[in-house]
Amino acid sequence: MEAKSITQTKDMIVDLIKQPLSEKIEVTGTKIHDALINGAIDFASDTIHELSSWFADLVWEAYLTSLFQTAMILKWLRKLGAKKGMRFVSYQTIWITLPTGTKIQIRSPFFVKASPKRGRKKRGPQKRGEHLLLSIMGFVDKVAPDLAFRAIQLSILCPSFDIASKTLKQEGINLSANQIRRLVSEMESPNLCSRVDRVLGDDDASLFKGRRILLAADGGRLRQRKNKRGPRPSGYKRCGFKTDWIEPKLFTLYVLDEDGNIVKTVAPFVDGTTGKVDEFITLLEQYLVRLRIEEASEVVLIGDGAPWIWERIPKLIYSIAGEEFKLTEIIDWTHAKQNLNKAFEMVSKKKREKVDFNHFKNLLFSGKINEIVTEVKSLLNVRASSKIMKKLKSYFVSNSTRMQYEANRAIKLPTGSGVIESAIRRVINMRVKSPGSFWKLDFVETVIYLRAQILYGRWGNIIKNWAYSLQCDFMHIATKAEI
Repeated sequence: MEAKSITQTKDMIVDLIKQPLSEKIEVTGTKIHDALINGAIDFASDTIHELSSWFADLVWEAYLTSLFQTAMILKWLRKLGAKKGMRFVSYQTIWITLPTGTKIQIRSPFFVKASPKRGRKKRGPQKRGEHLLLSIMGFVDKVAPDLAFRAIQLSILCPSFDIASKTLKQEGINLSANQIRRLVSEMESPNLCSRVDRVLGDDDASLFKGRRILLAADGGRLRQRKNKRGPRPSGYKRCGFKTDWIEPKLFTLYVLDEDGNIVKTVAPFVDGTTGKVDEFITLLEQYLVRLRIEEASEVVLIGDGAPWIWERIPKLIYSIAGEEFKLTEIIDWTHAKQNLNKAFEMVSKKKREKVDFNHFKNLLFSGKINEIVTEVKSLLNVRASSKIMKKLKSYFVSNSTRMQYEANRAIKLPTGSGVIESAIRRVINMRVKSPGSFWKLDFVETVIYLRAQILYGRWGNIIKNWAYSLQCDFMHIATKAEI
């Protein structure tokens, strides 16, 4: 039976479900009755669960079979494909994975990119074709969306893709580690704008209006997998790869209340990149523009003493919000204390015995940087060209306006960068910095992006926005095909 319109698919679905369901219920009812008589309650519960999964698979198979055999669907798929620069090739028999993990065969319309016009050269890599109807229904690499997103989430939270695969297998779902990797790869954003759009909620455009915002930035560590150049050595099957350390950079955006505490009811924005500083600044700019940072009452920028933070981020904020915008820059209190201690380690042990570290720490907390320099010079009798004096001038004097901890505490501003330190540990160190892990940059950036959204409460927005982006095309086809 072939449906001519969407309306006729209802009869097909009922016909495909009615007879098998009646037979299955009768058989299952007998099994449950016998189990209860024999006191096998566990077996009866398992039988009910099996019936539930079987019924879900039956409905899915009936729905997909009837939908894919609707003649009008192909007509409107051709129109949609034309808008996307694709043409219909043929129906292909493929295996797809249902939400329960069951694999079924269907005949799916296959589209490929249209050939370039004569005289023009095709630019960029030529990707393979696409099962267009599956794509607009939300299937990810031929896996039903519910299962695909669950597998992605599990793989990002687990220590490895292999453990995620084994966890799903315990539930009767067979997705290999490589299949799950492909699902994660499908979540890669084509550009920065869509990457930001995916994590935004309905009311996030005005989220920062009139509020105090905490912006923190820092870098982590991971090992890049980079193929070696040149010919493959004789006797080797692969060319080999390098595993250099790189520094992925991360930022967090939190909303603060009047007391300087984080508003926990508002999910923060956390993201980062494996690229260089320019790419990080471009990514941060996308977030600040979309979130209308100029409407915030104040931005509190916290970080360590890394020059790239203080040279680039304040300029970015002023370029978006204007030179009159209120920006407070703070170097993390713990990093400042550590650097003060490192400065005293540059002198001999005999001179260090003269130093009362708590006294200098109190001066640092009060923001009296010049007094620290003067007292150190007189107390230790060191030259201006000594290592400790160079350290004090390069790190402390140049950052003196960012080290007003007592004054900042008085106006209820945070003085620590614990939010970004925690993010580095949770997002990067606990997943992609593990021993023996080497990553392709494009792929690990997707992992970092997804892990940040899952851990910090914006995974639901990704799923919602993903579904919404597909809804328009699907509803267009469904509505038109029914006419």
